[in-house]
Amino acid sequence: MNRLASIIIVTYNSKEYLESCINSVKKQNYPFEIIIVDNNSQDGSVQFIKKNFPDIKLIENKKNLGFSVGNNLGAKKATGEYVVFLNPDTIVENNWLKELIDPLENDKNIVTTSKILLYDGSAINTCGNINHFTGLTFTRGLNEKPDKYNKNGFVSGISGCSFAIRKKDFEEIDGFDENFFLYNEDSDFSWKLHLKKFKILYVSSSIVKHNYNLKVLPEKLYHLEKNRYMILRKCYSLKEFLFLFPSLILAEFLVFGYATKFGWKGINYKLKSVKDGINIKVNKEKGDRRNLLNSLSIEIPIEQLTFNKIEKLFKIFANKIFILNIKVVL
Repeated sequence: MNRLASIIIVTYNSKEYLESCINSVKKQNYPFEIIIVDNNSQDGSVQFIKKNFPDIKLIENKKNLGFSVGNNLGAKKATGEYVVFLNPDTIVENNWLKELIDPLENDKNIVTTSKILLYDGSAINTCGNINHFTGLTFTRGLNEKPDKYNKNGFVSGISGCSFAIRKKDFEEIDGFDENFFLYNEDSDFSWKLHLKKFKILYVSSSIVKHNYNLKVLPEKLYHLEKNRYMILRKCYSLKEFLFLFPSLILAEFLVFGYATKFGWKGINYKLKSVKDGINIKVNKEKGDRRNLLNSLSIEIPIEQLTFNKIEKLFKIFANKIFILNIKVVL
């Protein structure tokens, strides 16, 4: 296998971002190939790529197969030792790729994820995601100053926006779960990594600018919650569910409270996520569940998606319960 990085970009109506994204990738100082998987875009993305970047490997899907399937298809075509996953609505800094790959060459048991800023570079989008043991997911460092989080360190979750892994390791954990069409694919992937005893290294010097705005509307809440239930069902045994029951119930109160902000529409989508997330068929993941629990985050961020003092106090209370509950399990 060639000692290069196969950069996989899944697109869906992303034409407005492609030129900036691809041109920034082409400035990298590490050997690479670019593989773009287009999910049946209707905005001329495919034609634009063929005309302007004929050297790029292009996979054209006849319908939108989703983020997980798209990335898995790209990984199958990869010829590099490393596969790197990148969102199309990004601009990467010149040393992004080398900084992301270098740690993988020195440690055989890690996956790396980038420091991701907002598109204008004014603040942080995420510095590795926060994957909580209840399945809730948050962005680490959201809206903080760009010069924060300047030290590398292990985190509980990758950001699907930009991360790297050896191709053989990606294949070993069976890639992305293709039941996840939209949202939380990176959370599910992170949980699988922990079960297989991989560590997720946040690399502060691998910098990406991402067109991101945190909004969780009812439709998005449905997908997030449905997929959260799938993750929990895949990765926890009945024993873990019983031991973690107080925390899981608290998480339900938190999410239902948020859903009520959208009235009956929000509540209906939340209830639908419960129904679908419990009934959909899942395959149990094998691995070290103790390592999983030790690797996931214990507390949730207080300020994220918090709109008043009462919500803040409830999250502070919830974190105290989370800490006590996880001590019982571990």
